[in-house]
Amino acid sequence: MQLQFLEDVISGSKDLLAIPEAARDIHKNIVKILSQLERSGCSSCLDSEFKVNYFKILELFEAYQNAVVANSSYNISCKVGCSQCCFHWVEDVNSFEAQIISEYVKKHYPERIDNIISQCSEDIEVLGRIEELTIEKVKNFSDSMDVDHIDIALSAFYQMKRMCPLLSEKGVCTVYKVRPLTCRMYLSFHNPSFCNPDYQSQEVVSNYLLNLDEDANSILDRLHFRYQIFPDDSGLRSLLFKYLQKCAP
Repeated sequence: MQLQFLEDVISGSKDLLAIPEAARDIHKNIVKILSQLERSGCSSCLDSEFKVNYFKILELFEAYQNAVVANSSYNISCKVGCSQCCFHWVEDVNSFEAQIISEYVKKHYPERIDNIISQCSEDIEVLGRIEELTIEKVKNFSDSMDVDHIDIALSAFYQMKRMCPLLSEKGVCTVYKVRPLTCRMYLSFHNPSFCNPDYQSQEVVSNYLLNLDEDANSILDRLHFRYQIFPDDSGLRSLLFKYLQKCAP
């Protein structure tokens, strides 16, 4: 079974990486813990049992990625404190991840909640305006062309260099310990400066997505729907806006 391929998000080319036995064993443990979480019946994703197991999954996911990359000719250039890719409108965030991140912010950075809510609100408005313009632009393309206005809008938002509201004044991720899987799967094998939006269209950039396999992601999807409070939303900034408002004094 091919667990996952390395995907070049810039050029769209895909290079299959060999999955070593060590990585397969780690992945089996991830699926095992996910299955336990699904069967646990925790009433809330903020229950200690859920969070303890979820944090184990995050640790194992990092170990899984390291094992896959160590078996290749690549070297990960991503490090704690790097924020070159943190201009993205991060999508595909699980509902339970957003809740856990919001709780983490409330506990460790209560003084930043108002600013985070304000920035998220601005970012939501900016993306909304971009989407409106993009829809109009896409109408001018031929019907035979496969054009996704959402992808174009997200790319345009990235190029506007609006930093993630969870970054500190020094550009350090304040929730690095609990950052979502979608942030963790984004890897760079070149100088981190090439992750800057200025280099988005250049082929020299080697940014990749290294994800879990379908079995694991299917369970993650089911857990997402089980604990979701705000349906039809998987954007980090939009979910933070809603969850932090919900818990704001």
